[in-house]
Amino acid sequence: MIETTKNGLYSQSFYIKEHLSTTKFSDIHAKFPFAIVKNSQTIYKTKEFDFKGIEKIIHKKKPFSTVERKGSQTALYVLKFKKPFDGAIAVFKDDIDEGFENVITIIIALESILFLLFMLLANKMVNKILKPIQNISTVAKDISIHNFQNKIPLTESEDEIRNLIDTFNTMVDRLKDGVEKLDRFNSDVSHELKTPLTVINGKIELALKKDRDRAYYKESLNMIQSESHKIQKIVEELLQLSKYSKENIMQSFVPCDLNAILLGTVDQYLPKALAKNIDLEIIRFEKATKNASPELINAIFSNLIDNAVKYTSPGKNIHISLWQERKMIHFIIQDEGIGIAQKNLSKITDRFYRVDESRNKETEGFGLGLSIVKNSIELHKGELYITSKLDIGTTVEVIL
Repeated sequence: MIETTKNGLYSQSFYIKEHLSTTKFSDIHAKFPFAIVKNSQTIYKTKEFDFKGIEKIIHKKKPFSTVERKGSQTALYVLKFKKPFDGAIAVFKDDIDEGFENVITIIIALESILFLLFMLLANKMVNKILKPIQNISTVAKDISIHNFQNKIPLTESEDEIRNLIDTFNTMVDRLKDGVEKLDRFNSDVSHELKTPLTVINGKIELALKKDRDRAYYKESLNMIQSESHKIQKIVEELLQLSKYSKENIMQSFVPCDLNAILLGTVDQYLPKALAKNIDLEIIRFEKATKNASPELINAIFSNLIDNAVKYTSPGKNIHISLWQERKMIHFIIQDEGIGIAQKNLSKITDRFYRVDESRNKETEGFGLGLSIVKNSIELHKGELYITSKLDIGTTVEVIL
């Protein structure tokens, strides 16, 4: 407002100066009162010009100034010039602070309206932020081990709230998947343990019903022992799965000669392979050493070789390779066995999972071998690749 007043006074003084040579002073029509000074003497002023001491004021360096006059602020502008004579024009405007008072009055009048507008905008923003969070809270309260159905709808805008909702929904999906796997695991454990326990209890009940001959008791004890070994095997494999975690695995790492571990494993399964007339051949065998868990490395080799021998038909071949390349260990085992259907490949590393063709009494195992292999590889931050074709064979590659 001051700048506008200053510009207005300057325009008026310049207008008056331009008409000094062509118009009588009394005929110059100006918006504001003015005075004309020549050689430091006032030679003309309008009737409204009642500003005192103008001769002194024109000597100030700054052309524009404000002074307190008649209880209000007055703005004064002095335009100095040399032509058509050595002089100055003084123009003033009273009550410039009246505009300030008007603005303050307007602001006070609008204050309540502005406050209401601010509250409406704030409420809208708060609702925009809090509503998705309230949705998260509501859905979270409804989530239980039996209910993972509810999901929070994503917001339209790409912001932190949308990312939070997406993360929450992903977490719910993981929880749902984890609970389903846990339920399936409990069911499978119950199934695998129930069968040998049923056999054991049945034999014991029959033996106790009446006296039997020595041969019957011996046969019963042999069967009980066999089923007990199955239970023990399941427990040992489950313990091996849960023994190590990402937090404690490093404590078991030592420098390992993987060649020696592999040869020992091959020697262990060679009699079983020979009994089925299977050729167990090492086709690539190069130095391979790594800081690792000897127990888990042995578990990887033994389970994979055991599976290959188990599911390979008599007279077929199994090829094994082990080498090190750029600090990475490569272990590949190829068999000419029954193969695995493509639909089952993604599930065969699940605990207790066995394809229907392998669930028979002739094939030993509980479906934990490949779970142990996968878990052991992941604990070593390695990778597992399995490819297979029915009636042709399976290739397993381990990279550590």
